[in-house]
Amino acid sequence: MSDQTGILIAILVGVVLIAGLLLLVIPEPAQQAVVATERLDVAVLAFRNSSSWRGAEETVRGRVESRLVEESGINVFSRAQLDALLIERALGTSGVIDPATAVEIGTLTGVSKLVTGTVYAVDTLSEPTTMCVKWDGGNCIEEAPATKYSVRVLAQVEVIDARTGRIEQSTDTSGSADTTVRQGSAFGSYDSLIASAADSIAGQVADRLTSTYTRELRYGLYDSVKTKGNGFVGKNETYRYSTTADAQLIVHFVRVRDGDLFDIQWIDPSGAVVDRTEDVVSDGEWQLYTWDLANRAPGRYHVQGWIAGSQAFDAPFTLGQ
Repeated sequence: MSDQTGILIAILVGVVLIAGLLLLVIPEPAQQAVVATERLDVAVLAFRNSSSWRGAEETVRGRVESRLVEESGINVFSRAQLDALLIERALGTSGVIDPATAVEIGTLTGVSKLVTGTVYAVDTLSEPTTMCVKWDGGNCIEEAPATKYSVRVLAQVEVIDARTGRIEQSTDTSGSADTTVRQGSAFGSYDSLIASAADSIAGQVADRLTSTYTRELRYGLYDSVKTKGNGFVGKNETYRYSTTADAQLIVHFVRVRDGDLFDIQWIDPSGAVVDRTEDVVSDGEWQLYTWDLANRAPGRYHVQGWIAGSQAFDAPFTLGQ
């Protein structure tokens, strides 16, 4: 077999594999809902520093706070919103928040969760390597001596319930970052790498908080629906129906706890709940809920979804003749 024939066969196999994967992928419904199943008003307190790298604790704290601000379902109180004297007393000389002080912070500020922790190591390394300095058609044709700079930040992060003072999570986590600099070029400092490693830690903290305290659903109302694999694909997302059709609601439980209670309520123009479905759902599950619109009066209707006792969405739709 010639090289050209081998390349053509490889391309054909790749195309077939990609086509097969596309057939298995189920497109997500258009609407997203992220729900805090309990109140998530969070304050990120000062981190302690047991490493030899000065300022690493504030870098990690700041990156964690910034990342949580971006997360749906989480309200973040800035340090400026908290009582400075109270925080100083809370941290004391040891840097440890006792349960009574955690409850005091929660009572005075309305915060429900406190996030704090310790940076206990910052490992840096520089080692000789090479880097490509000239490419041709996607192939490296010239290399040059270089130095690889890397950093690893190790930390312990705690989540404290400000209503009870109980430590709900205490997790060891780490983040790494590196860069390669050609020999003879200047390397700025490890600070930027530490910031990148702190971003990784912040992402892990955010993921743990959202997976523990929030649920995520995707949903949509459609004209028609077809089954695909273990899920459903909607055609023509709509908010208008006629009495000759059924309302069809697709819900994908992207991130829930197995055994969560899910409640669908169909609400008429007067605001009365006229139909209801109670379900027990699992993480990753797809469900199709249909509602017969025959013999119903024209007007503005709603369908609401409730997960674990919290409202996830309220989708209005109009019913015509």
